Amino acid sequence: MSGSFVDRPLVKGQKKVLEFKSISKEFSGVYALRDVSFSLYSGEVLSLMGENGAGKSTLMKILCGIWPKGSYQGELLVSSRLHGELRAAQFRNTRDAHAAGIAMIHQELSVFNELTVAEHLELDQLNYWIDWDVLFQRAQSFLDSLGFGLRAETRVGDLSVGGKQLVEIARALYQKAHILVFDEPTSALTEQEVSRLYLIIDQLRAQGKSILYITHRMDEVFRLSDRMLILRDGQSVGALHAYDQGMKVSREALEPELIQRMVGRSIQDIYPERNPKLGEVLLEVKDLSLISQSGRLLVRDLQFKLHRGEVIGLAGLLGAGRSETFEALFGVLNGAGPRGRGFRVEGEVLMKGEKISQGTPREAIASKMAYVSEDRKGSGLVIHQSIRTNMVLPALVAGREGLTQNQGLISWIRSDQEHLGAQSWANELRIKALHLDQSVGELSGGNQQKVVLAKWLMTSPEILFLDEPTRGIDIGAKVEIYQWIQKLAAQGMGIIVASSEMPELIGLCHRILVLKEGSLSAEFLSENVTQEDIMRAASL
Repeated sequence: MSGSFVDRPLVKGQKKVLEFKSISKEFSGVYALRDVSFSLYSGEVLSLMGENGAGKSTLMKILCGIWPKGSYQGELLVSSRLHGELRAAQFRNTRDAHAAGIAMIHQELSVFNELTVAEHLELDQLNYWIDWDVLFQRAQSFLDSLGFGLRAETRVGDLSVGGKQLVEIARALYQKAHILVFDEPTSALTEQEVSRLYLIIDQLRAQGKSILYITHRMDEVFRLSDRMLILRDGQSVGALHAYDQGMKVSREALEPELIQRMVGRSIQDIYPERNPKLGEVLLEVKDLSLISQSGRLLVRDLQFKLHRGEVIGLAGLLGAGRSETFEALFGVLNGAGPRGRGFRVEGEVLMKGEKISQGTPREAIASKMAYVSEDRKGSGLVIHQSIRTNMVLPALVAGREGLTQNQGLISWIRSDQEHLGAQSWANELRIKALHLDQSVGELSGGNQQKVVLAKWLMTSPEILFLDEPTRGIDIGAKVEIYQWIQKLAAQGMGIIVASSEMPELIGLCHRILVLKEGSLSAEFLSENVTQEDIMRAASL
């Protein structure tokens, strides 16, 4: 294992297909990239690691022709699909990069819902004179060779997110791409779709394709990578090799150094010390059930207590009922609102011994509850509104003054108190933004998540529900959120965290409740549990 960058083929016979030589890029005198050099080889998966703002996206925009030759310093060498040797790339636009055999699978999929799969494959060749029978036949023959299970005549809008991603991969391969960039490709996929993507990447590697893989998920890095290149503050801080003398290096051996290089702190500092002082019972849930219109039990007879100062974890496989538990407790799925139609909530919820209503989110807020949903862009934020507007929304919904509306959109916050509160929390959580009037959609994923957390903390809750609080954010932002979770618990808040990352639950929580098919299948103290224990309780 080497901790320094070694620019050499990993296996005899591999060829260099891409080389960045001293690449620098600046914006208004500020360097986004500074003197970055590395190479990519045939049949290799190279994970590009780093916090948000480390320079990963800028580097990929150079590779894909979004930033053309002349807008950056240094040299980009590419072995195109038309010849084998490296040549200096003179990309003027994305079309030039495509012609050289480079394709990017974006996190936000760029597909057209009204077109068929076949039309996507041949977008660059479509014209006014189309023999549709020939087009569909040719496309289906190619799709069959990939084994993706796609039908050429299927309308893309009828596919799942995973299916749409397969269309983008198929299109890249149809255009004979040999260098593929995957940007956070699993962020919206189911577990089954993630497993299928892993197998596809294994196949592409075996076929000699070269892959740059961008992700914040450690499980993916150690499952797929041959090497990991780490960027920090726009500079390369070295590469780690996943193989040593032909043998796979264990995650336990590589992860500490990987995190140390990414964020400048050791892995021991990721999870802060848990609050040792637990107080009164804040929340008691008795026989909670969530029943769909068809009679299906999404949550079944759930019972637990949450103490002041305690952090409880909710574990379970996809569909186990974690998010549904939060939505039932917070009044989202109780038949009152648009999402609740057709659902029925049964059971009792007690706050400090007093029974409370589970009627609406407004009533939950009034009961000092707060809920950070897993879908921060869909339901956690008004993505085109300002940071300040997003941060004060729950407090205003709870009954505060200072809001005027224009055609249903928030147009102005008049209250100086709300502004000062928003600024105070922005400073506390170290939200990186130009100003509070900046659109929240312009922020990184980690800073967007901080805005969601801040808007709920402005309501002064006593109970906080966190659903996948670190999904899609970098390790640095994760560490900051972990620290705040423990800080809030130490101040007496009761917190429940649902996460699909088992090390996160073990590192953060006092107790872990494991759900299986909507029911509680096991309960563990975090100091006495392993990932294997949790998986066994969730699946067997």
